[in-house]
Amino acid sequence: MDRKLPPISDRLLLERALTHRSYVNEYPETVGDNERLEFLGDAVLGFLVGELLYQKYPEMNEAQLTRLRSQLVDEQQLGQLGSKLGLGNLMRLGKGAEKDRGRQNLSLLNDTFEAIIG
Repeated sequence: MDRKLPPISDRLLLERALTHRSYVNEYPETVGDNERLEFLGDAVLGFLVGELLYQKYPEMNEAQLTRLRSQLVDEQQLGQLGSKLGLGNLMRLGKGAEKDRGRQNLSLLNDTFEAIIG
């Protein structure tokens, strides 16, 4: 099954969400990197998944809910999802990150996925 990003109408915001700090280091005229959006996306995703689990599993205690949420929103899971969405091809990376296979790096894919959510 093909997965793709939903349309994002604000092109500058999308561009920022796809821009790694290594790209900004090489192209300082760039609007900015995705780190603040990543922070926001991480918080939003944690909240939404937490709310879903809270409603779906009323019998679970706080520790159980926390463990399940952390399994669902961990770096590897989100990195794989970012890969399936084709974020590796869309990321704006500096030459060093590109050379280090950044487009396949689950950590970078996770960060970019969270920035898109943000």
